[in-house]
Order: sequence, then structure tokens, then C-alpha cells
Amino acid sequence: MLSPQEYRADPCGSLSIPYWKAKRVAVPSHIKIVHDRDFDTALLLRYNDKKYFRLLHRLENIPERDVPERLEQLTPAQTGEIAELINRSYAHLHLQVTEEYVKGWTKAETHCPRLWIGAFRDEKLVGAILCDLDREIREASIEWLQVLPECRGRGIGAALVCKALEQVRGFADFATVSGETGNVTCPEQVYRRCGFSGADVWHILEKKPEYCEKGGAAQ
Repeated sequence: MLSPQEYRADPCGSLSIPYWKAKRVAVPSHIKIVHDRDFDTALLLRYNDKKYFRLLHRLENIPERDVPERLEQLTPAQTGEIAELINRSYAHLHLQVTEEYVKGWTKAETHCPRLWIGAFRDEKLVGAILCDLDREIREASIEWLQVLPECRGRGIGAALVCKALEQVRGFADFATVSGETGNVTCPEQVYRRCGFSGADVWHILEKKPEYCEKGGAAQ
């Protein structure tokens, strides 16, 4: 495991996930995680590959993004609305979360209420950003960003990102975000417009079923 100092020197190039997650998550034996600099196409013979970008923001030069929607901190009482928003926003991925599942996120040690921000139009939640804060590393990580399909293309996502960056300045030294490359919603473009930068790409390699051996480790 990297030291905190090593991670902070190169957050996006040293780990595929935030430091606090890496300390707690055990990679399953049938999964390999490889940075693009170490990727060998020969791995595709045995693994299915998904690529994820990872970007960094040093919390300087945060652009101003104004939208008509009201941006304000979300409360624990709104977890049901948040779950519904996530489910509608990610319907194309068949992703579903329950209200209880979302409530569970509020109990994590990295939960930071000021970094759960909603965008409201006529009192309706149309977008939200949910970030974690590692107080030891002083890293904010964007975990969820979603805008209802009918409200996209109007700058709401970028406004939420910039609002969260402003909120965490003074509490963190940097922010990170990752997402699947080639996503139809083009999240990487949104983050780059908000000042995130970097070229780190990570391959999440899952061993093909025909190469999985019960109880065996991935090779």
C-alpha cells in the first residue's frame, strides 16, 4: 500500500480509486486493475476490459457557472428524492439504488453534508452531486453526479461541480473524479470544463468466464 505522501504526490496516477477506498477494498481474484502505461493488449485474450479516466483538480481557478436552477445543500430527509434522481438519470445503465442504500452513504466516515448539493427547478430535484471528503488525506472525491435526461445540456452538471469545489476549498487540498471512458453522457467533458485535468486512464480487467477457475487467483 502506498503511503499517504506517495499518494498525494500523484493521486490519479498512483491509484485507480481514492486513497480511503483503497485502504478498505480488496480486489477480487478475478479482477486486475492496470494503469494505461502498464497495459498490454495481450491481456485481452483472458480479460474483458473497461477503461476509466481519473482526473485531478487542485482547487485553484474554479470557474463560475451560473444556472437558473437553485443550488443548495441536500438534507438526510431527501434521500428518497436522491435515489429516484439517480435511478432516472442512470436508467440507460439499468442502475437502481434504494433509499436505504443512499441513507447508508450518510453514515460513512467520509460523508460531508456540505458536499451533497442539489439543483432544484420549481422545487423539483433535477440534478445532484454527492462527494466524499477524506479528512486525513484532505481529498474530496466526486462519487455521484447526475442530471435528469430532460434537463441535460443546460450547464447544470458543471454548475454543481463548481459549487462543490467552492464548498470544499479550505477543507481539502485537491479533488478527484473518475468515470468510464466513452460514456454516452460525456461526463469527462463536464469535469474538464470545471478545471479538472490529467491523462490517467485505468483498465478494470475482468477475467473471462472460460478462464475463471473456482477459487483460483487471476493471472
